[in-house]
This record gives sequence, C-alpha cells and structure tokens, in this order.
Amino acid sequence: MTDKILKFDPNRKQNNQTKQPKDTTPWSLIAAMVILYISLEYILRYVTEYTVTYALAGVNCVIFLLIYKKKFTVNELGSSYYLSIKNNQNYRILTSAFTHEHPLHLLFNMYSLSNIAPAIESYLGKHTFLFIYMFFVIIGGGLSAMLKKRKKPYTLSIGASGAICSVLGLLMVLIGFYQPGRLINFVPTMIILLIMSFSDRIDSIGHFSGLLIGILCGITIFVIRMQ
Repeated sequence: MTDKILKFDPNRKQNNQTKQPKDTTPWSLIAAMVILYISLEYILRYVTEYTVTYALAGVNCVIFLLIYKKKFTVNELGSSYYLSIKNNQNYRILTSAFTHEHPLHLLFNMYSLSNIAPAIESYLGKHTFLFIYMFFVIIGGGLSAMLKKRKKPYTLSIGASGAICSVLGLLMVLIGFYQPGRLINFVPTMIILLIMSFSDRIDSIGHFSGLLIGILCGITIFVIRMQ
C-alpha cells in the first residue's frame, strides 16, 4: 500500500514542465464518479456479493485511465495542506483517494483492497461499509493534510492506501476480538508499513493516521454491537 507524493511549491517559479495545479473544482468528475459507482455496484450484483469493494476498485481504475489519457492530471486531483485546506479546495481530499499515477501503484492498492475489504463488507453490510470507507477517505485524508501543515504543506499525496490502511486497522480489531490467534498474520504487513515509512516517496502520515482511525473505528463498532 503506497501513496505517491509529488512536490508543489506555489512560491517557486513555474516552468513548462511543472504546471501549477488548476484552481477549478472538478465537480463534473465527482458527479461522474458517483454515477459510475452506482452503475458498477448495480452491474456487479450479478457477478459477486462484494459489490461495494469491487465498485470502488472500478472507480479507481477509471480515474487512472482518465489520467493516462490526460483528461485530468495528478496536480488537479492530488491533496496537500496548501491546496486542500488553506486554499479550500476540499474536494481534493476525495479525489486524491481515487487517484493513481502509475500502473503498479494502482495494481498494488487494488490488490490490497480486494484482499482486505470483502471481509469487512460481509461483516458490516454493503451500505455500512460504503459509509465507513468514505468516512475513512474524508477524515483520514483531511487529517493527513492537516498533519503536513508544518513540514510538507506543498506536498501532493495521491492513492487509496490511506483508506485501505483504515480498513486494515478495522479488520485487525475485529479479528483481534473474535479470532485473536490470527493477528499474527498481520505482522508482515505492519513490518512492510514501518519500512516504507522511511521513504520520502511514501505518505507515511496518511498510512499510520489511517491505520489509527481504522483501529478506533473497529473498537467503537465492536462495543456498539456488544451492547
């Protein structure tokens, strides 16, 4: 699970190779994302029971193709403190979570999502899982942008891995309560996350804040369901 980090400094002189991110809100893209998700979720009912998981993966893939075809750019959809919070381009918190620049980045995240999310979708139900996933995207993405205020205010983050880490944290908690012996299976994943956090190209803040949000959410869900 990796997040691509791109540098953008508004005070730096721009050249032909580095274009300043546009200040236009792609509401048309967001509306299209919603329509696409609804359509995929409906079609997938005839193929799999995990329709939310694979519809979310489908939206990620379509956004990647749009970027590949240069209909949109990473600079237009990525999230940073400067753009998402200070400049009030809040939509970036949402669009960045569905944005991938390279095929391997997309492939790794979608593989992780398809391996982790179905268990949560099955346990919580489709609508609850969708609500919680979007909660992870918005709260996790916003928190990640805020935490970068001092050291990385102009750093653009993209990728679904922050939300995926939240889903992972939620799954770890539920397994910990119901099947604690299986927690050992998550040790390699945690080691990989820790190693990746030392890379300047990885959004370790997004990963670990997402993981923490997922753990807290998992504890809350367990307590509510036990009452």
